[in-house]
Amino acid sequence: MLDEPYRWVDAIRNRRDYLEDQLEGASPVVGVAYAAGVLLLTSTPGPRKLFEVYNQVASAGVGHPADIEKLRKAIIDIAHVEAFNLSASDVSLQRLVAFGLGPLMKAAFDEIFRSPFIARMVVAELDPSDPLETFYTIDADGSFSSSAAAAAIAGTADSAEAILARLGKDDDRQVSLEEALSRALDAWAAGRIQAEREDAEEELEADRPITDEDVVAAIGGALDAGRIEAAVLDRTLPTKTKFRLLTEADLEGALAQFR
Repeated sequence: MLDEPYRWVDAIRNRRDYLEDQLEGASPVVGVAYAAGVLLLTSTPGPRKLFEVYNQVASAGVGHPADIEKLRKAIIDIAHVEAFNLSASDVSLQRLVAFGLGPLMKAAFDEIFRSPFIARMVVAELDPSDPLETFYTIDADGSFSSSAAAAAIAGTADSAEAILARLGKDDDRQVSLEEALSRALDAWAAGRIQAEREDAEEELEADRPITDEDVVAAIGGALDAGRIEAAVLDRTLPTKTKFRLLTEADLEGALAQFR
């Protein structure tokens, strides 16, 4: 019995390694705030990865499609219960993550006889009560962090860091949607390239700067394998819900810059 705590620690370590292996090939999700709202962008060969949660809240995920769907339904249920028991104005990003999605994912990760969620999530809110908490990213172990102008989730930490580095540290939330799309596409490509270099285990290649040609090739590969998916929370929409999936026509101008 004395060695049981060590067995639990080993089991948790093995689960973390397993999740890293399962998630490493995931296509990143990029979140960028712009003048009229919030943009989420990724690529997908099939199932949607960007969803409305509640009025001014949206979510996205990377990982196993079934687990992303479970978490999507869970956060939607949490939002509607919150709105019913309290009010629509109480459906906030911080409450949804800190008291809902985070504990849910942590419980699944910690219970070693239960399958963890093979997913990472990002949740975005339009006009949050705290302007420094536009985005929350939630890891597979339930840990989460907030950010203001941009966010990224990816298969590896280095891929997510490459995206944020490409976006830069400037908190510029007054750009147009067209410019936000261009920045998000460029940053997404940087994250994808970083992940592919890690997967190839090319140490020298990993340190090589990412060129415009690399970015064009990455975006072209994504379009050949599937499609670019983007959605916005747009405060200019006259409806109560501010979520809108962007069409191919909406993306055409930004994609043309990378062809």
